[in-house]
Amino acid sequence: MDALLTALVVWLVSNFGLPANFDHPRIEFVPATRMTALLQEEIGQQKETATSPTESDAEIVSLYNKDLKTIYLPEGWAGKTPAELSILAHEMVHHLQNVGGLKFACPQEREELAYKAQERWLSLFGHDLLSDFQMDPFTILVKSHCFF
Repeated sequence: MDALLTALVVWLVSNFGLPANFDHPRIEFVPATRMTALLQEEIGQQKETATSPTESDAEIVSLYNKDLKTIYLPEGWAGKTPAELSILAHEMVHHLQNVGGLKFACPQEREELAYKAQERWLSLFGHDLLSDFQMDPFTILVKSHCFF
């Protein structure tokens, strides 16, 4: 996993200008029910929590906890498909934003670069957010901009 995270850091830094940091986050594999509970805990504590692509009540794909510097991935995640790897790339954007001390007007603003990186990763394999995650451009716009 360390080699994969290092490769993602190099790719994200060279493609998106994020600050390089090789102090990798902790990775935890958790059941979907635990992922939902973690998100509810974070919302209840009113902390900024980055969530990834299909964060519906039915399915949360992944989470990044900035205080614990931990990426939560679903049990069964193996990183064997472009879509699975794109989830990790998305969360690594949040980790690099966090450890780099980058500031944002609202939590949603953090998502803009994460979705761009994820889309670019998927495009390397002829995939995209729409086909792999049912994320259309309007949904991404809403999830990645401050509207209040």
